[in-house]
Amino acid sequence: MNLKIIRKYLIIDNLPNGLTLIRIILVIPLIIFLEFNNLNIVWVLIILGGITDYLDGYLAKKLNIRTKFGAIIDPLADKIFFIIPFLWLCKNLIIPYWSISILVIREFIILSIRSSTKTGLPAVNFAKYKTLFQFASLFVLFTPTANNYFLIYGLTFYWISFFFSIYSIYIYLRIK
Repeated sequence: MNLKIIRKYLIIDNLPNGLTLIRIILVIPLIIFLEFNNLNIVWVLIILGGITDYLDGYLAKKLNIRTKFGAIIDPLADKIFFIIPFLWLCKNLIIPYWSISILVIREFIILSIRSSTKTGLPAVNFAKYKTLFQFASLFVLFTPTANNYFLIYGLTFYWISFFFSIYSIYIYLRIK
């Protein structure tokens, strides 16, 4: 089927960016429900955030929709969406403060690199793995039926994502 026809009738030229904006909007209830320790809803919001992240990337690639706005706003949405629950986990002494501090610094560096390029600097594979493991760690750590095994797996996923974060910044700095 012709992609122009699909775009024309389904009005999906900006659907990937729209899904990214939905993920940013989901941050508001995420903050509220974290504040009130309603972790069941936080878990659902994390799932919704993961679905929108997957779909916006899939649709952008499948429909060949690439914009500088999308290249900048999608990773920014990921950073906002993931850092908020990680800060909550830090506040509740589940992950150490120093690690979240390094992650936040890394994200600011990557954001500044992306903003200084014409194409927005697409994500390297290790950064995609980082995002996958961050999502997995949050999914597991906020699972409503969590027990000690979930904590161990969730923290393992977190530290794997931390490793990918550190390694991917090295790759970004080499590219730049």
